[in-house]
Amino acid sequence: MGMRHTHLLMPLALVSAMAAVQQAYAADEFLAQDIRIDGLVRLTPASIYSMLPINSGDRVSDPMIAESIRTLYASGLFDDIKAFKENNVLVFKVVERPVISKLEFKGNKLIPKEALEQGLKKMGIAEGEVFKKSALQVIETELEQQYTQQGRYDADVTVETVARPNNRVELLLNFNEGTAAKVFDINIIGNTVFSDSEIKQAFAVKESGWASIVTRNDRYAREKMAASLEALRALYLNKGYINFNIINSQLNISEDKKNIFIEVSVDEGSQFKFGETKFLGDALYKPEELNALKLYKDGETYSQERVNAVKQLLLRKYGNAGYYYAEVNVVPDINNETGIVNLNYYVNPGQQVTVRRINFTGNNKTADEVLRREMRQMEGALASNEKIDLSKIRLERTGFFKTVDVKPVRVPNTPDQVDLNVAVEEQHSGTTTLAVGYSQNGGVTFQAGLSQTNFMGTGNRVAIDLSRSETQDYYNLSVTDPYFTIDGVSRGYNVYYRKTKLNENYNVNNYVTDSIGGSLSFGYPIDENQSLSASLGIDQTKVRTGPSVSTYIRDYLLANGGKATGKSRWCPSGENKVGEGENPKPIPGTCKDDLWDDYNDAFEGEFLTYMLNLGWSYNTLNRPVFPTSGMSHRVGLEVGLPGSDVDYQKLTYDAQAFKSLGAGFVLRGYGKLGYGNDLPFYKNFYAGGYGSVRGYDNSSLGPKYPSVIFQETERNDPDPEEVGGNALVQFGTELALPVPFKGDWARQVRPVIFAEGAQVFDTKCDISNSAYGEKGMTINGQKITDVKQYCKDNYGLDFGNLRYSVGVGFTWITMIGPLSLSYAYPLNDKKGDDTKSIQFEIGRTF
Repeated sequence: MGMRHTHLLMPLALVSAMAAVQQAYAADEFLAQDIRIDGLVRLTPASIYSMLPINSGDRVSDPMIAESIRTLYASGLFDDIKAFKENNVLVFKVVERPVISKLEFKGNKLIPKEALEQGLKKMGIAEGEVFKKSALQVIETELEQQYTQQGRYDADVTVETVARPNNRVELLLNFNEGTAAKVFDINIIGNTVFSDSEIKQAFAVKESGWASIVTRNDRYAREKMAASLEALRALYLNKGYINFNIINSQLNISEDKKNIFIEVSVDEGSQFKFGETKFLGDALYKPEELNALKLYKDGETYSQERVNAVKQLLLRKYGNAGYYYAEVNVVPDINNETGIVNLNYYVNPGQQVTVRRINFTGNNKTADEVLRREMRQMEGALASNEKIDLSKIRLERTGFFKTVDVKPVRVPNTPDQVDLNVAVEEQHSGTTTLAVGYSQNGGVTFQAGLSQTNFMGTGNRVAIDLSRSETQDYYNLSVTDPYFTIDGVSRGYNVYYRKTKLNENYNVNNYVTDSIGGSLSFGYPIDENQSLSASLGIDQTKVRTGPSVSTYIRDYLLANGGKATGKSRWCPSGENKVGEGENPKPIPGTCKDDLWDDYNDAFEGEFLTYMLNLGWSYNTLNRPVFPTSGMSHRVGLEVGLPGSDVDYQKLTYDAQAFKSLGAGFVLRGYGKLGYGNDLPFYKNFYAGGYGSVRGYDNSSLGPKYPSVIFQETERNDPDPEEVGGNALVQFGTELALPVPFKGDWARQVRPVIFAEGAQVFDTKCDISNSAYGEKGMTINGQKITDVKQYCKDNYGLDFGNLRYSVGVGFTWITMIGPLSLSYAYPLNDKKGDDTKSIQFEIGRTF
């Protein structure tokens, strides 16, 4: 690694300066009538006089002048200092060190500019600082170590200095970061208990292979090597080889510095078992209480991992009781002859510690009380590990903050008190929207809205949505106060108006619902993870259909107070009865006037519903968006109350669980079950698309029935209408992949690989034959005469009808909301299924 310095002179040595002084003066003293400083550019004479140990009018000697020169050099402000006598005036001729006017970096990718500037500033190298040339060698050594630790042995850094007017200098650091050396071979010597492949599997650094092209895990780095040796040691210690020792670990680098050969020699020793365990010191608890924390039994194979886990359980137990700084030292008693390890846990609980004060920082928008009400560790109470950890989790679950950091800090001169410093980084907790957009299911959309989960820093949730699209106009206002009472009982209001429009390009079914309603809801926390909810609502829904509405919906409307609102005609005889198309019209001259048949082709119904919703939820997710651990369960019951136009019950269960696999991988399992009794068709469950089974079109799976127009004209319906079902089964698993980004990007993007399945069913098949016509019906080439049997065979609760898919996707948290995109491959689609490989959605997260 080379370095180049230009346009700078090395400072004169102090010895040279002393020699110059002695040449200028004899041993005689003289009276310095005045002191003059020559050569100053930035500095003022007054600032120099204050440093000198002599003053005008003093009798000076050579030792006194030498001491003055040493003092000026020690200030770090000068490159050269000379002194001489001129007519009884003591003159100091100086050369000031230049000031760094500009610091520039080129070619640095691995080490960010901010990190370089911070590191150099600690060494006194920064814009505006006096330039010390001696620091250049320190820079070279430090950067060389940084790149060597990352395995970049061919890296090269050059430092250029350019002098500028007014005693200034610019520094330019040119980086050639080279390439990280690859681990070509790992050779283990002395192993018999574990095979080479088992040991290499445990290593963090890997040998080069085909997978390394993607994973890049064969790039050598010192910390990865250290982690590999620790993993090797843990591998043996956890199998009872307590005397295991790494004799030697050696690196050999190829001449071109591109490949590394690793050789590790080990001494395995013999296997040991657990013997007697004692808890000594000021234990405070009864032996049986501490013995309950043992994660092993006497006589089992020794495992250092279990010993460390017991130590952590002990620290947590004492920490939860206020002994926050308790100490536990594990002293093993190893008997090499019997192969037994007796363990002594020495406990020093220390003093009980209370929390004096809780300090919040970083909450520029969010009020202190919003954070404080989530804290389970209270001021004046004993410090508890459990309560501090739970406080952190509850703050993260709010979704208001990117990061939450909780640090206990000892109060000076008070050993039994700590302050709790809570540092948060706020994030966008909602969106304000004024946009024109497009979606697969709604076409062009005009939207204006405000959605805030932390409205004006109060912690209240407010949502206002005003949107118009080709299929729907929607207006909604909801307000929720999560702390309506100090105990955490929440209260919410919601009012809405929705008007939908028939559009053959986007509607799943050929009917629309115009609804207006509202609700009042309450939530009651059972404990930290469980809560109950209840809401009362009223909904007025008007259903209007088009001519292609399904016979299933027509029959429901007519059986529940609905009416026909439109008619069409068709000719039962003749070659060309009606025109072509989905809504055929009679063709003049093809049918005698007295042979035309009229039929109803449009319908409507209106339903007033008083609804009761009851819910139970359990949530241990570590954060609301992109969690990495924990689970959630939700059970909901919706009931149409007496006095409503519809009397129904609808039960749903949602669950999901997350587990971090390390290295940025997160495994998610999820599922949903639903069952309804006497559901009106517009309350049915649907399956297909995002939130169900990707790869199939949205809401396209499950029961299908022919359109009225095809039934009445006795024609085959090639594309029957989806009507949903009263039972739902869906489940899946996702593997979230690590992203190569850092900072906010890592928290805003989650790519996944998924496999999932779903279906909706009609468990009753309480359908009259009129749904298919008295003469039967042909759908997709199948002649149907017994409607109920057809329903049972195709739409009954038969798990063999589940649809499955696999695929990849990602979710990106944007300023307008979460955007999700996926590519899915249906595994068992059947004739009549609507498949769609590429799908996207805005608004759903997990």
